[in-house]
Amino acid sequence: MKQLFFLLLIFFLSSTINAQNKSTETSKNIQEATKIYRELFLAKKFQELSNFASPKLIEYLNTKQDLIYLMNELNKNIESKDATISNIIFGENSEIITYNKELQCSIPFTLEMYDAKKNVFFYSGLALISFDDGKTWFFTFKVDGDNIKNNQILGLNENILIQDRSQKIINK
Repeated sequence: MKQLFFLLLIFFLSSTINAQNKSTETSKNIQEATKIYRELFLAKKFQELSNFASPKLIEYLNTKQDLIYLMNELNKNIESKDATISNIIFGENSEIITYNKELQCSIPFTLEMYDAKKNVFFYSGLALISFDDGKTWFFTFKVDGDNIKNNQILGLNENILIQDRSQKIINK
């Protein structure tokens, strides 16, 4: 009986260690992906950034070119107001959920902008989706204000909540 207990204990401990190693590796991959998203967005390399968009987001927008156009228009709008995007800071991802053979989570971010008169901080979020057990991650942003409808459109688990956009303005 003691031998069976020790065998079960060893099995449990090795499973726990393997799960922790996988979790650490997945978190590292998310951090690397968000670093790449940040660099591409700040460099205005929207064509390259669109390669990391989730297939459901592209399907919703119709084509990858539509996403690139949307990002370019956003950037033109910002520049037309003599504003500059200075930084994007990603927070900690939510719990990772397995859904439809995908890993999914959400992650908040802060987009920092400034112009001659003020600093603006936009707070929002993305959903991240992995099709290869957490090795690579694709992003999607919120496309509908209703969380249930949004997640149905984007093929996300009902427990994935993408942070709504809010902003804080600090006058100089």
